[in-house]
Amino acid sequence: MKTIYKEKIGEKTYIRFITDTTPDREATLKKIEPLITPETTEEELENLINDNLEPAKYGPEAELIEDGVAEQLQQKLDAMGKYQQLLDNGEYDPDYRGVEYWVQKSGKWEKDKIEEIGIKLPAGAVLPESLTQKQQVEIASQQEAQRIAGLTTEEKVAEKQVALNNLADEADKLDRRAKIQQQIFDPIIWYREQAGAIEAKYA
Repeated sequence: MKTIYKEKIGEKTYIRFITDTTPDREATLKKIEPLITPETTEEELENLINDNLEPAKYGPEAELIEDGVAEQLQQKLDAMGKYQQLLDNGEYDPDYRGVEYWVQKSGKWEKDKIEEIGIKLPAGAVLPESLTQKQQVEIASQQEAQRIAGLTTEEKVAEKQVALNNLADEADKLDRRAKIQQQIFDPIIWYREQAGAIEAKYA
């Protein structure tokens, strides 16, 4: 026999783990007491105990199950996925509690979170660890656009000027390097080409 521990969440019961059953020696001795006689040897007594083991009493969250059933359920527990729980009927139930995901709605990425057990990811949902590089870039660009949209006019002007100053510094650095390496490089043309994107970003 094995002992199975369960947990009830809402209307469903889930299997937490399975373990060897601990015998209750005192309860076992009480059970075999009528079978013990003055002639019973120590060896016979041990055999009686082993043949009539009374399992220890557990709380309502635990119950005894046959070894064969325990083995099947243990295999299911071992094969259980990261976002699954095992129901007491041997079926898997999704468990994305506390898990955030991204999903596109009307062309925009939105972040959401599942709070309850038994709820599947919605269609098109992508877990953070499963986002492609392209999706990550899309989300980052969207978040940056939303951040800029929340700035005041003064904040936009100041932030844009910092970005243009940094771009000018980069153009100067590239120009000096090109001269040392005797390469053709026009810092003004390069600056204007790059500045267009910054101007559009803060428009």
